[in-house]
Order: sequence, then structure tokens, then C-alpha cells
Amino acid sequence: MILKYGMNPYQDYAEIIDNSNALTLLSGNPSVINILDALNSWQLVKEVSQTLNIECCTSFKHVTPSGVAIYKELNANEKRAYLIKNPLSKLATTYARARGTDRLASFGDFIALSHCVDKETALLIKSEVSDGVIAPEFTNEALEILCSKKSGSYVIFQIDKDFEPDEIESREIFGITIKQKRNSLKVSDENFSNVVTQNKTIPSDILSDLKLGILTLKYTQSNSICVVSKGHVIGIGSGQQSRILCSNLALTKANVWYQKCKMNYSFLNQFENKKRTELDQLIELERQKQYGDKILLNELPDTCMLSDGFFPQKDNIELAYQFGIKYIATPMGSIRDNEIIDTANNYGIEIINTGIRLFHH
Repeated sequence: MILKYGMNPYQDYAEIIDNSNALTLLSGNPSVINILDALNSWQLVKEVSQTLNIECCTSFKHVTPSGVAIYKELNANEKRAYLIKNPLSKLATTYARARGTDRLASFGDFIALSHCVDKETALLIKSEVSDGVIAPEFTNEALEILCSKKSGSYVIFQIDKDFEPDEIESREIFGITIKQKRNSLKVSDENFSNVVTQNKTIPSDILSDLKLGILTLKYTQSNSICVVSKGHVIGIGSGQQSRILCSNLALTKANVWYQKCKMNYSFLNQFENKKRTELDQLIELERQKQYGDKILLNELPDTCMLSDGFFPQKDNIELAYQFGIKYIATPMGSIRDNEIIDTANNYGIEIINTGIRLFHH
């Protein structure tokens, strides 16, 4: 498949070779970044859906998720925050949650959906500024709607839901080929069985959130931290060299999301004719006006935080406590592990040693 261009427009030759014929381009002219977003995001939603047996969607930007969610009904304020006015199908609701994590960051996203795209989901996608979508199937109505987006240039991929790649993967950098076993980690209850703090109770809904979080980290650029609540990855901190920076980024984003869930949206009544992107900006300005940097996330019960590598210092635990985190899943391995565990016990935080480093680049 010949692509529009490579990583950048001046890289004027690019193609992909798909001997398996697993990926079909239904519309548009993708670039290399579109391909990377599509293939990474698809793996994420496929694995979450298989693990939790439910619809999953993600909003991807620059090979990292802006938000990930499984299906749950929206409450009234979430509908206002996500600019939802019409009834939604399960899949459309799931995408609204994923995009709603950080609607500003999701501007121009690449979307992955675990199930067949229906009319309601296609209409919602059409209303958003987005670069493309990947899914295993599309209804005829949905495909017609999406093919009309961006005057027919919207990128639409259909992928074989049963396709599994070879065990060995390779990439070429600076003329040198690297080969390795692909990351085929399967997430199960066993990954969360080693609780190292005094509190050792993991309710079933928390276990589901932890599975969602660890699979999100599997496809998030390292270093990475994510915050999960009720089947929704509400904050992601990625690509930082320091883990405390990742923690602060993820927790701050999660706090902003929760602030928007608590806002008074009556101010939007005067902006009925504004575009969705303009409304997103107005909501952000109003959020700053109503709440500023005030921490509200600590009011949200049973919030989980997950890390793709070990915490080197207890400062990450102290920061998590400020934001009300109750469960932390992380691989241990720091020389300060005992200090970190003691800090968590003092704060009533439960730490699960996953024993799994999940770096992704």
C-alpha cells in the first residue's frame, strides 16, 4: 500500500507491505503516523474487548492514547461535558467516553473501535475533528456516513479481527534491522495477585479497571502512568523521562476530567450555534474560571493508578494520595520498595506488585 507520505510531508515516499492482507483501506490516503496510530490503537481495543468481554474504544494521538474506555452509560453531566445531545448506541457511548477523557488532546485523533461501527457511532465520529478510524466491520450506513467525511478523504481502515501476527517482529532504524519477540502478554487475574500492602482486598470492578489500565500502558509510549475509574482511563501521562513527571501529568489530566464532570454547564446555553471545537475551548476556559488548579479527584472513590515501570521514590505515592488514589498497580524493583510500601500503608493505599514492566516505544 503506497502512502501519502512518511512520518513528515517532505518524506515523499512511503509504503506498507501487508502480506497477510489483514488491513484494508476503505477510504482516504494515510500517512505513516496514521498507520502507526491505527495498528497500535487496534491492538489495544481488541485486547481490552477480549479480556473484559465488552465494547472498547480509544482516541489516539501520535502513537499514544488520549483516552480509553469500555461501555458504560453516561450521566447527565458527562453528556454535557462530551457535547452529547442525541441518543447513542453502546459503541457510540464508548467512543464518547474515550474522546471525553481529554477532548482538547483528542483534536485530530485516530479512532479504534472493537466492534462493528453502526450509524450512531459514525454520526458521532463525523461531528468530531478526526483523522481516521479503524474497526473490524462497518454497517453500510456507517460506511456511507464516514466516507463523506472530509470530502471523501477521511482515512478508514477495516482490519481482520482474527488476524494474529508472527511471534517475531522487526523494524529498521538507520539502516539497521532490530528483531524481537512481540509483546504478547495476556492479562489475567494472576497479574494482580501479589498485593504487598496491608490492605489486600481487590473488588471485581477494581480488578476490571486494573486490567483496562495495564492494557492501556501496553500501548502507551514510555515512561507511562494511567489513572482509571469505572471502566474509563481518565488520565494518561506518557513520554516523560522522569516517572514523577508522568504521575503528575496523568493525575492532573484526571483531575481536569473530573472537574469537567462536576462543572455547572448552564453557561453553554448562550452558545448554541458554536462549533464543537469552539465549545471545547469555552468549556476549558470556564473550567479554569470555576476550579483552577483545585484538586477534586480526591472526591472520586476507588480510583486506580498504574505504572509501566517501578517507582524509584515515595514521592509518586505521596502525589497519588493528594489526588485520592486508592489502588496502585506497578512492578516493584526500587531499592526504596520498603519505604514506598510503608508510605502506601500510612495513606491506606493498596499496592499490587504486577511484576511486569510494560515499556513501549
